[in-house]
Amino acid sequence: MKIRIAIIIALSSIAPTALAASNRISNGQIIQASPEVQLMRQDGRTIRPTAGTPIYPGDKLQTAQNGQITIQCADLAIKSIAPGENQLNSCLLANNNSKGCSDDLIKCPDRGDGRITWNSAPIPYIISPRRTKLLDSKPILRWSPVAGATSYKLSLRENGAKLNWEMTVSGTEVLYPGEPPLKPGASYKLIVETNTGISSESAVGEGDIEFSLLDEQEVAKVKEEVGAIERQVANSEAKKLAISQVYFNANLLAEAVEILEQLVQIGVATPPIYRKLGNLYLNKLQLIPQAEFYYQKAMNAAKNNDIEELTDARYGLGLVNSAMGKNREAIEFLKSAKDGFRALGDLPMVEKVEKQLRDLQRREERK
Repeated sequence: MKIRIAIIIALSSIAPTALAASNRISNGQIIQASPEVQLMRQDGRTIRPTAGTPIYPGDKLQTAQNGQITIQCADLAIKSIAPGENQLNSCLLANNNSKGCSDDLIKCPDRGDGRITWNSAPIPYIISPRRTKLLDSKPILRWSPVAGATSYKLSLRENGAKLNWEMTVSGTEVLYPGEPPLKPGASYKLIVETNTGISSESAVGEGDIEFSLLDEQEVAKVKEEVGAIERQVANSEAKKLAISQVYFNANLLAEAVEILEQLVQIGVATPPIYRKLGNLYLNKLQLIPQAEFYYQKAMNAAKNNDIEELTDARYGLGLVNSAMGKNREAIEFLKSAKDGFRALGDLPMVEKVEKQLRDLQRREERK
């Protein structure tokens, strides 16, 4: 008989505080950069930016004669740096209380309900939509496969009551047909049950995994912001990356993830984009396996001298290993992350990681 392991970790003990304490508050991101550009941080470090690289106040953007940089500020303003120019980051300071406070979600104060769940039992965990608003009333429904299952029965709850809709499929992804129509203002929950009798409702301590549609006013605002990006950004990959930030700001997390995963599939597989996906899956959607997958991708894709992305990826891997009860692995990743934060001069994060390490070591000693 397999032993089922369920671990629920309060984020207050393993995750960083809201970034009021940290000195690395991003106020924008690079959405397009040619190889001939570089970014000088305020501390004098020079890096080669890629799609998704966060920018901070005091950064200097430098382009060669054939170089080009396009940035998206935290307030969604689009700015371009012409070839041969050196220019200070002119984005406004980010609002810490906004959902778009930083491209690095690890640094955002809004981190969901403060609990991360991981369960080793073979359950059809809901992958999407969960903990999200939706723009599209015909969302893609996704869940994790269960070994031995050959079919999955889907149903929906609307405001806690069973909706008059069911569907049985053999795969782990299907488009909601639109009937009965989903309504703004209602709260929905997807339920998946295997033909072997295992339900997504068996998940322990998942908390709120419901979803809802944007209302008419919210839809109009998103469409206006997306329209502004489409008019200003010509490059299709840069456009997708910028729109994903609009979706994130509107709490359209499922659609933000969908766009970022599309970018990866078409070859825009940069460490920052992998890290963004890891952050979304961990901090917002609270899906540990997916978060681990993307943090590992971010770490593997980062160059040896890319201390920022390596540090954030190792930190994320420390958190997911902690959530899975792999204390020794978590300790190793967090030790590496602490060294990285120290090298970056981010002393508040160094102190935070030191506390996390003490907590993990005590947990390991109690085994």
